[in-house]
Parts: sequence; C-alpha cells; structure tokens
Amino acid sequence: MKRHEYERMFQFEDWYWWYRGLHELVDSAVKRFTPDRSPSILDAGCGTGRTMELLGSRGQVEGFDFSAAAVDLCRQRGVPDCRIMDLNAWDPEADRWDVIISLDVICCSGVRDDRAILDKFYRALAGNGLLIMNLPAFPLLRRTHDLAVSIARRYRRKDLVRDLEARGFRLVYAGYRLPPLFLAMLAKKIIEKISKPRNIESDLRPLPRPLNDWLLGYHRLENRLILRGMRFPFGSSLFVVAAKNGP
Repeated sequence: MKRHEYERMFQFEDWYWWYRGLHELVDSAVKRFTPDRSPSILDAGCGTGRTMELLGSRGQVEGFDFSAAAVDLCRQRGVPDCRIMDLNAWDPEADRWDVIISLDVICCSGVRDDRAILDKFYRALAGNGLLIMNLPAFPLLRRTHDLAVSIARRYRRKDLVRDLEARGFRLVYAGYRLPPLFLAMLAKKIIEKISKPRNIESDLRPLPRPLNDWLLGYHRLENRLILRGMRFPFGSSLFVVAAKNGP
C-alpha cells in the first residue's frame, strides 16, 4: 500500500465509522473471549497503530508491519512497541501470545502464501489462544479500491473455516459483516465498469458528520448481534475468532 493511503488511514481511523466500528468489535471480542485479564497481544500487520492504542488497556500489546511508513505513523500516534517485519519472513516463537490480531492483512498482495501465515499464527499462539481476523469478503466485490490498498484476495466463509480447521483451530465465530455495504460496493463496481475511472484510489472519503454518526450507530448495533453469535448470509467483510486447541 502506498504511503499516502497509510497517511489517509492515520487521519481517518479515530473517527471514521468503518474503522471505529471494527476496532470496537475487536476490543469487545478480546474482552469477551479472553479469560486472562491481562493477555499478551500481537497485532500482526498493525498499520498505523490505532488497534494497538485501543487494546493497550486490555493487556501487553506489541505489533509489527512490513511498511516503514506505517511504523513511523504508529510512533507519531504514541505507540512505541512496534517494529518493521515482513510476515513472509516472520519466524515466531512457539506458544508466545495469548491473542493475535490481524486486520485485513493476509489478503494483501505482499503476502505470498496466506495459508502459510495461518500456520505461523497457530504456532505463535499459546494453548487456547485467540486469533482475531477481519478480511475482505467475496471475490465478486474486487474493484479499483482493492488495487489502491493492495488487496489481492477476498474470502468466503466456508473456505477460510476449512483452512483454519485444517490447521487445528477451533472456530469461536466466523461470519460476514456489513451486508448493506456489500450492496453499495457491488453497485460501485458496476458503475466503475461503465465509467472506467482513470485514477486508482481507495473508497475512503470524508462523510458529513450526521451520516458518519448514523453509520457508526448501525455498525454498533450489528456488532452487538455478532457478539451474540448472529451470522449474516453475506457482507463486505469476514470476521473470525478462532482458538488454538490446548490445555
């Protein structure tokens, strides 16, 4: 992902409805599903560090990202315990972390083998440790936004569940998020096919505050349903909580 997209993310993460809703869902999942009151947490692909900042009250958090620009922005945010690391070269210590967070990372074009990364996550987790992931859903939705933010893969629930279970993970939750956004993204893809835009840019744009607040309210309502176990038949993203089998 280009530096200007990281900078845009850094500017939007604290207030934009999509980021706030996802971060609140991750925070609630760590609180609900982690029995340890102060777990060791790794953000694998930490971006500009907002998730690390938010989870600092939950436990001992560290993170890494392959992009020096992202790590610089983490430090600007005041999140010091992050470093530059490429997931492809990462060789984690076994049974090291209680929770691994990975938000829209293994889908990226820089990741050569996403299944190999799942193997690494499993090895790095302590017994009964949690893997929490968010990933873009449905190859049908691939469009110019994906090119702008280096998304190379979109996922279907059944395929990801199969890959996780094949590695020994026990599924706590796996379901799609934001069905209305799925429909909006599909419409945008159709418009792009007709209009053939010349510029490759992400969908991230400022919204009027009332609309942003309304969308955040919807996102929070959906989060509560997800945390109660509800699964939607489709959505723009796939949210997964999986546990490593252990004592």
